[in-house]
Amino acid sequence: MAPAEDDTVRLKLPGEGPARRGLIGGLALLALLGLLGGGVWYGAGGPGEDARPAPAATPAPPQPMVRVVAEAELLALLPEQPSLYRLRENPQVFVLLFPDLARQGEALNRAAALIEKAGLPRDRLLDATELAAAIARSGDTPATWYLGHDYRSADLARFFALAERDRVALNEAELWLRDQFALAAAAAGPGPFAMVSAAAPGPQMDMPMRMAVLRHEIGHGHYFTLPGLAGHVQAVWRNGFTEAERGAFRGFLGREGYDAGNEELMANEAMAYLLFTPDPRLFGPAQVGLAPATLVRLRELLRVGLTLP
Repeated sequence: MAPAEDDTVRLKLPGEGPARRGLIGGLALLALLGLLGGGVWYGAGGPGEDARPAPAATPAPPQPMVRVVAEAELLALLPEQPSLYRLRENPQVFVLLFPDLARQGEALNRAAALIEKAGLPRDRLLDATELAAAIARSGDTPATWYLGHDYRSADLARFFALAERDRVALNEAELWLRDQFALAAAAAGPGPFAMVSAAAPGPQMDMPMRMAVLRHEIGHGHYFTLPGLAGHVQAVWRNGFTEAERGAFRGFLGREGYDAGNEELMANEAMAYLLFTPDPRLFGPAQVGLAPATLVRLRELLRVGLTLP
């Protein structure tokens, strides 16, 4: 999410560090303990079959510890360091909270460039110079390129795979993000999960706006993880919106820097703005260029038959 033109605000709602070494070492230790944790088996010459003690059960490896927090508590949390949480209402949504927009941008702007920013390559990561140039062209700063982020797990996995393939040196914030992604993946299990983020209030974003950003991003998390939600949103986008209404949203989102040629992204963002963005500075009839009654109608179309946590 980034500041908009005039009086409105735009919303993105589009070496080895020591922390990583500690995580990798811990995971390796857990793996070793798993390999060594079997019971004792007596060989020839030991006690007879009946006297042989039952093998000790292999202890289950400890589960990754990610604090589970209800949405109402998340809205009030302002950690002093970047932190990872798990949404109680939908445990497949993991929330990254940052103490400021600058540190959020360091961790996630390059992922945004790869996954959904307009006019940027989808098959490789930008280097630091290219990323800085792309942000400058947008008229934003690294802190305000997006006020919040949201990504499905498969897209972040591809981001890290491309970094590995092309030997791209990740910055310290991106290395931290990679560690949090690994923790979330281990906690989430085999199914898809989402990682979303928001930053603490500051000069570019007051507390009510920050709460709207976080709600918007959590809405995207539901889209990425709840069975049936994405299909419902896509159906309403195709069949409930008129072409003129879709065009109005494409124009609005394109001005925000989103890739307007990505129809799934357009539907997902339209849903998040309509249902989860209550701050009129971030979204309303003036920003999208549609009548208030039209937004009410589209909002109701999205709500009908929709069950949310």
